[in-house]
Amino acid sequence: MTTSDTDAPLEQYFRAVTDADTFAGTDLVLGLVDEGIPVAKINAEVLVPAQIRVGRLWEEGKWSVADEHAATAVTETALLALSAAAGRRRRRQGRHVALTCGEGEWHTLPARMVSALAAASDIRVSMLGPSLPAEQLGRRLRAGDVDLVALSCTMPTNLIGAARSIAAAHDAGVPVLAGGRAFGNTARRAYAIGADAWASDPAALMTAAPSLSGRSSDVPPEVQLLDAVSAATIEVAYERMLTAFPRLAQMTPSQQAHTREDFRWMARYTAAALLTDDATILDDFLSWLCHLLDGRVPAAVIKACAHLAADAFEQDAPAGAGLLRGAADRMTRTTTRTEEEL
Repeated sequence: MTTSDTDAPLEQYFRAVTDADTFAGTDLVLGLVDEGIPVAKINAEVLVPAQIRVGRLWEEGKWSVADEHAATAVTETALLALSAAAGRRRRRQGRHVALTCGEGEWHTLPARMVSALAAASDIRVSMLGPSLPAEQLGRRLRAGDVDLVALSCTMPTNLIGAARSIAAAHDAGVPVLAGGRAFGNTARRAYAIGADAWASDPAALMTAAPSLSGRSSDVPPEVQLLDAVSAATIEVAYERMLTAFPRLAQMTPSQQAHTREDFRWMARYTAAALLTDDATILDDFLSWLCHLLDGRVPAAVIKACAHLAADAFEQDAPAGAGLLRGAADRMTRTTTRTEEEL
């Protein structure tokens, strides 16, 4: 499974993903199970790399959201079949883990991959689904039969909802293991929002459960304000942009809507950076935005708009405004176009 040949399982599986062929994808992973290949190996060397490619194609603008959803559906179906095949006739005698996504997080695939691994072990797993409200998570946990919450978060903007989920779990006396792309490559963000442990590898679920040692705290008002930024604040930033770059008034209605949405994302990523005290969240977002708009909007204009957004946030969210300005100042020019071209 580690060869680079075009007929290697990963390449075969990615062809199925590209073609949105759920039957081919499922047949392939079940065939690997029949060959005696461990679920963890199938997950690590086929499913995860395939989904990383899918995400990269979407991030680069080469695939649409519809393409990404169709591809992800192939892997979701394959995981269901894999879980059933791996877990057949096993008795669950180990600890009970609740797998969930925090409020606002709809990407369930990483959690389902963990569930498939657990199916081949003695761990009992309950999938609680996407975007579970913190209050409902707490209600479920108060039944007293869950030993650990495994919390998955893919988008940094959903770390605010993840923090609420962690607080709800702690109120019920249940520790939380956090994982997913939103947490980055270290434990810093997970611990910042109160998680008891962080994992970069789904196999961590198979090790001893962490103790209830993380902190629980309310999401600061400034973070909440930025996460749910008002339309009036967005309009202030938008109008200031038109004053600075008059030719942008010629944008189509669709482009205007997308631009307002970009300002909203700036606010939400700023909220996540402020909550975790990790400005790299904003650095990565602005870098991605420059890459996505390269050839259409100069990096210098995006930088200027980030400053305009920070000015609009200043009165109600001064700390967030400072973080956004800092990220804008760290931006590097990614195109050769200039502001004057607009």
